[in-house]
Amino acid sequence: MIFFTTFTNYMLRSNISVSVVAMVGTRKSGFVPPCKRDQIKNTTENKTSAGGKERTFDWNEDRIGWILTGYFWGYMVTLVPAGLLSELIGPWHVILWSSLASGVLTGLTPLFAEGGYIGVVISRVFIGMLGGLAYPAAHVLIAKWAPPHEKGKFVAAMLGNTIGTMVTFNLVGWVSDAWGWQWGFYVLVILMAAFCLGFFFVVADTPEKSRCTSQEERDYIQESHHGSVSKKKAVAPYLKILTSIPFWAVCAAQFGNLWGLNLILTYTPKYLSETIGFNLKESAGLASLPYLARMTASGMFGILGDWMLKKEIMSVTRLRKFFIIFSHFIPAACLFMIRVAGCNQVGVVALLILCQFFNGAVVVSHFINPQDLAPNFAGSVFGVMNFIGMTTGIFVPKITGAITTHYNKNLAGATIIYTIGGSVYFCGGLLFIIFGTAKTQPWNEIKETEPEPNQGNK
Repeated sequence: MIFFTTFTNYMLRSNISVSVVAMVGTRKSGFVPPCKRDQIKNTTENKTSAGGKERTFDWNEDRIGWILTGYFWGYMVTLVPAGLLSELIGPWHVILWSSLASGVLTGLTPLFAEGGYIGVVISRVFIGMLGGLAYPAAHVLIAKWAPPHEKGKFVAAMLGNTIGTMVTFNLVGWVSDAWGWQWGFYVLVILMAAFCLGFFFVVADTPEKSRCTSQEERDYIQESHHGSVSKKKAVAPYLKILTSIPFWAVCAAQFGNLWGLNLILTYTPKYLSETIGFNLKESAGLASLPYLARMTASGMFGILGDWMLKKEIMSVTRLRKFFIIFSHFIPAACLFMIRVAGCNQVGVVALLILCQFFNGAVVVSHFINPQDLAPNFAGSVFGVMNFIGMTTGIFVPKITGAITTHYNKNLAGATIIYTIGGSVYFCGGLLFIIFGTAKTQPWNEIKETEPEPNQGNK
């Protein structure tokens, strides 16, 4: 269910990247994508896909930018308290009710759009606030359920977001083109309702509370934690977290990771449509392929990382830093090379796929690191880390929108955008290699305020 938690979370996060293209029409009258201008002569009007007879909106790049960033403004508000909330009341309540509410708001988005782009922005802010609760809560679930040497596979399940994005891009692109952009929202509500129903009956906060877990399994999980996970509830030591160098190292890695991820999420569908020249269904489908590659690779890297730890091939810290080469440095190189690909459609798509394939190694590089640093406060650590990383969700659409407008959607602007993305990838990974560690930090300890009765001096 961790897989489907992140699947549906990204489903409602990523749908707007395709829907907004359909809502404004993928191409305006007389516009020819730069990479098609040598092929199309005497063109005065391009057919608008996803338009039909339905209403579309005349929103400029600035307004589209606000729509794309709205989710991330809300997401950042709840990331930090989400970890604390999940640790105190349990992740079951947090994930279930936030998912249900975000599904309702998504279904109402077409109604909000009739009132103007401001209504869409506001709805996206609230959907983002609800969406920000899921990942810290999922980390709390993993900390309670996963044996330490199997956490790579559990964290790999969190990359259900990549499949969620892939399915959403294709589904929303096809549905919007066939039935109208409104149905791109409605169909996701149906999927979210099915998830909430399953989550309600299957998931529990801890193995002890689960009706689907045998006593043997519960004992195995508890013994595997070796006392690193406390049953006591406590408020995370935020001051110690914020003054910890290893914490800031993992934040740098996450910032680079999410810059690249949000670049492909929010910019690539428009880039493939308006610069390279694919139509809506093609651009949505092709933009989803990097996510399929990422999900496939994450499972492979997760299994490989767990195997290397079990065989004690290298220390946990060295393993985390080794896989930064794959999760950050190779993706950076792929984004740098988009300049070389130019208008070569196969080359551009191949580089984007390779970029996200190798980025799947995040499950054994930095993404699992909050579990290393503080298993008792993994949700809180992840929440603060992701808050910092998710600022990229605001920066990336605004920066790409400004550059796209300045360069009139041509290749020079795209080259600058992807070069910036590659640079941030590289710098984030480098800082983690220099300052990161996988050693459990002293502030993970929860001190006993009162001795347990009948425990004596054991």
